[in-house]
Amino acid sequence: MSYDTEHVRNAEDAPGPITGIPTFAELLDNTALAALYTSIRRSETATGPTLVKTLSVSKKTVYDYLHKLEQAGLISKVGDDAGTAVYTAEEFEMTLTVRETEVSITPELVEIVAHEDEYPAIERVLEDHGLVTFALTHDLVTAHSKGEVTIRQIAELTDLSPGTTYDLVEALYAILRLGDDDSAPKTYTPDDFEDEERNLREELVDE
Repeated sequence: MSYDTEHVRNAEDAPGPITGIPTFAELLDNTALAALYTSIRRSETATGPTLVKTLSVSKKTVYDYLHKLEQAGLISKVGDDAGTAVYTAEEFEMTLTVRETEVSITPELVEIVAHEDEYPAIERVLEDHGLVTFALTHDLVTAHSKGEVTIRQIAELTDLSPGTTYDLVEALYAILRLGDDDSAPKTYTPDDFEDEERNLREELVDE
């Protein structure tokens, strides 16, 4: 029997419990927790000792976070390696709708948050503009990597300053490994805006 109601949709025989909503929220506010989840997801499987070696938090914190993520259903034990638990990350999507604006929280957004300490633009956008603008910028940068929008359009659609837009685009290109795999992420400068505006003026003259 599947469920399809106003609030619950489930293709399984019975709806499974979702108990970790506070942990979902913490993933967007705790860079160390986000980094641990992302590290497991990137490597497909991981053990506690491996995470202790690769993450810049204490052994106790690693195991506390593993317990928290497992309790929330965000990671699962899939076996053991010489008596040590092996974990895998669960994919998820949490959709929030506020004032007719819908935003989806996904592992891709969590991965960006995990790099907040490395890229000040991430923290600046989250604190000054909020989660919706942050998520929208992520989607627009992904679209930019496919040639669907320009840098100038990203700034206009998100109401970010040109400087913040340059910094955030560059950060997301590096974190999400966008663009050509054989080359380093492109560095964006104010000249991008000037070139786009110049091209637009030339097109209008030609018409």
